[in-house]
Amino acid sequence: MPEVHGRNTAAEKELRALCSALHLDAPVVRRFIGDYLRLLQFRLDRIDRDLSNGDVPAAAVGLLSLATSSSMLGATDVAEAADQLRRQAAAGDLAAVAEGLSALVQRAHAAELRLVRMESVETWGARPGHTAPGCTA
Repeated sequence: MPEVHGRNTAAEKELRALCSALHLDAPVVRRFIGDYLRLLQFRLDRIDRDLSNGDVPAAAVGLLSLATSSSMLGATDVAEAADQLRRQAAAGDLAAVAEGLSALVQRAHAAELRLVRMESVETWGARPGHTAPGCTA
């Protein structure tokens, strides 16, 4: 990603867009991203464990939660993979479930890299009492 003067302008642009879409200020969005990232591996492990144990209802709840929070953060590819895996598990297609879980993990890790960059964006020129352009208080 191109950086200008130590700033990741692509990540900054994505953070601004996310702030605007969620109608939240950058510090709140960055905290949401941080919470998502801290929970991501736990969620993936739990979904894997639930599927391995044949607990499709528990896996479905985990997949719904992951899909919803991913969608809110613009990780639509993760949300789509989670929804597809939930449908495959409900259908009992074990081969598709294994493949779907692998796809979910790959997409989640790609989203994780993007979100880490967004989370690390410094507040752009904000002064106390001022919000960043594209974000609301």
